[in-house]
Amino acid sequence: MIKYSTEKNQHINWNEAINVFLRAPLGKYKREPDKLKRAFLASYAVIYVFDSDKLIGLGRALCDGEYQAAIYDVVLLPEYQREGIGKKIMGKLCEQIPVENIILYASPGHEGFYRSCGFKKMLTAMAILNPNMSNPGSGYLE
Repeated sequence: MIKYSTEKNQHINWNEAINVFLRAPLGKYKREPDKLKRAFLASYAVIYVFDSDKLIGLGRALCDGEYQAAIYDVVLLPEYQREGIGKKIMGKLCEQIPVENIILYASPGHEGFYRSCGFKKMLTAMAILNPNMSNPGSGYLE
């Protein structure tokens, strides 16, 4: 049975969370368990998805509470993709965000998924990125 939790203080096995990142499309960008835990605990909104007791997906959002928010680290194990779970992750994150402007990075090749969740491609977004994301061929920069 699939369960969704928006409680920050979940007892998450962060090594298991890293495994979800490695198996999902975000696996190219290396994350460390302690840093990932701190990032999720410092986030405005979180979502964890379990199949029984197994962590299968997660995501988080930063927000100023008034104007702007950004969604990060939305991942789901490949064997659970295309079942509507990813859209529920996005919906449950957006429900927790009390602002109208929400941005995100789409993993290269997954822009269509975010379009199906109501996001539109921006024309003027710019970034200073980690070398892993800014190297030629990463798919994040022109």
